[in-house]
Amino acid sequence: MPSWIPKIEDRKGPRYIAIADAIDDAIKEGVLKPNDRLPTHRDLAYDLGVTVGTVSRAYAEAVRRGQVVGEVGRGTYVRPDDATGHPFHIPYDINPDTYDFSLNFPAEGERVEYLRQSLMVVAQDPGLGALMRYQSEQGMEHHRRSFAKWAAHHNAPDDADRIVVSNGVQHAMTLSLMALVRAGDTLLCEEYTYPGIRTLASQLGLKVTGLAMDEHGIIPERLEDAIVQTGARVLYCMPNYQNPTSTIMPFERRKQIAEIAKRYGIWIIEDDIYGFLHDNPAAHTPFARMLPEQTFYLNGASKCVSPGIRVGFVLAPSAKVQSVAACMRLSNWMAAPLNVEVTCRWIENGKIFEMMEWHRAEALQRQEILFENFKGRDIQSMPRCYHSWLKLPYPWTSDMFSLRARERNVSILPSSVFYTGKGTPLNAVRICYGAPPNLENVAEGMKRLGDLIEEEIHAFQSVM
Repeated sequence: MPSWIPKIEDRKGPRYIAIADAIDDAIKEGVLKPNDRLPTHRDLAYDLGVTVGTVSRAYAEAVRRGQVVGEVGRGTYVRPDDATGHPFHIPYDINPDTYDFSLNFPAEGERVEYLRQSLMVVAQDPGLGALMRYQSEQGMEHHRRSFAKWAAHHNAPDDADRIVVSNGVQHAMTLSLMALVRAGDTLLCEEYTYPGIRTLASQLGLKVTGLAMDEHGIIPERLEDAIVQTGARVLYCMPNYQNPTSTIMPFERRKQIAEIAKRYGIWIIEDDIYGFLHDNPAAHTPFARMLPEQTFYLNGASKCVSPGIRVGFVLAPSAKVQSVAACMRLSNWMAAPLNVEVTCRWIENGKIFEMMEWHRAEALQRQEILFENFKGRDIQSMPRCYHSWLKLPYPWTSDMFSLRARERNVSILPSSVFYTGKGTPLNAVRICYGAPPNLENVAEGMKRLGDLIEEEIHAFQSVM
């Protein structure tokens, strides 16, 4: 379609609201159709005689209303008819000139070569045929022993009988919740949390209550208040390198949370997917160690090895192992044995722990580039973490900053994507730096973000 220009002369109120209203009307009238591309911020600002900041605020408002979506490296589009309305998705047609800091992918390293070598070895194994058959829903015994060793590396109990092998940690989350909840139940989680748990809770018919956090993670008093007020019996949390804030919960806070959980009989789903980033993963005592009969400990290969492997596990309380195994049988019957076999060989020969060490060093290098470009800014980031939480200076808002970053072909996610509270999200964004292919790409993308903060603050002043 020809470039669309809204008519806003006769509309009352702030110009950015007038533009957002015009977008809404054009969509309802069929002038703008699903997948139509809107003018760039600068082009529309020029055509309307307003600032670029005014257009950015208008597009941010249109995103908030669910009218449009911003696609990294491509622009802003009218939401397609089949869109889910959730900004947390993986675009498969990213412009090669974009700098993707939006999704928490691990750096690649030598994982392809490791996989090639391992597949050649597995192919020569006389027992290969066993991997082609149906397996126990809990997983093959030698696989469970290997994952118990992995759990012990993170200071969780070494108990193969309590392991259920899964197709990744996302699947482990699903199995744990299926074993614990019914539609209508309330799930407690951190106020800012991994968006996948919100989507999963919605599919299971759960109500989600976000718990207020401080620099140490969940505030214990807020947990106790929520238990009393909602009757919730399940808490999902990420004590190590929390996503998105990168917080590591100190021992005393964990102890307080565990005591409350024990007092009220609360089940804890402990997601330790980022725990390997600590130079000594066993240094932090997991809830699975403090409260083994009430904790579902989750871990897997997506971040420390490769997301394509799709291997994880649940270390379940003894009383719930069979319930989790039954949910595995119902949902997927078993984890893919070939993927699991390759991963377990890496555990047994120590390769997986070498990969973890490599990631820690790589993350530290990328993190240093972040700090160089955001000197003096309010950055929350634990050492060796692949993601950081940037609190924005006034007058930026997280949605507007994310949209303006896309204009510069840099993708990040605003705080609203992670927020489960009832108030207004912080003016913060999550910046991930594992996905870019090399340090040079990280450096250029970070420079663009750093320059954006410095150069564009004045653009937010609305023109009435």
